[in-house]
Amino acid sequence: MALTIDRLTDRARQDQVESLEREYFDWVNSELGSEFGIALDADSMIANDLAELEIYLPPDGAVLLASDDGQLAAMVFLTRLRPDAAQIRRMYVRPAYRRNGLGGALFGQAVDLARTIGYSRLLLESPRSWAGAHAVYTRHGFAPVDAYPESEVPPDLKQYWIHMGRDL
Repeated sequence: MALTIDRLTDRARQDQVESLEREYFDWVNSELGSEFGIALDADSMIANDLAELEIYLPPDGAVLLASDDGQLAAMVFLTRLRPDAAQIRRMYVRPAYRRNGLGGALFGQAVDLARTIGYSRLLLESPRSWAGAHAVYTRHGFAPVDAYPESEVPPDLKQYWIHMGRDL
């Protein structure tokens, strides 16, 4: 495995971001549908992310794309919530690349980057049923927290989510 992790600095790879994000939301909605009988409005969320891609770019945010031998394998977004806090979003590892440490390495780099940017608090949210993801987050020092005001989870769906955070 020849892993590389790139931090995007502009929209040059927007097509790759969109492609991986569509795959991410297909997977998310499949999981949410089978677990809870719900689905997110993926098209509008992707359109919003792409329209506002700059909030995920330097200096305050990040889009990290991981590749293995040149093949796009995973992504994670980091965005500013407030001056002292950021949120990790869209953490996704393609199925063929799971269970080999790539997700943990990518997630760890996002945590380190948040610290380097100057954030003192890092938050995230994910469906309650994602035990594997929660194990990765816990290994990186995250613990459950109350829902935070900037959460993008619609109020009627919050019961299906867990919110986590950690100090940096």
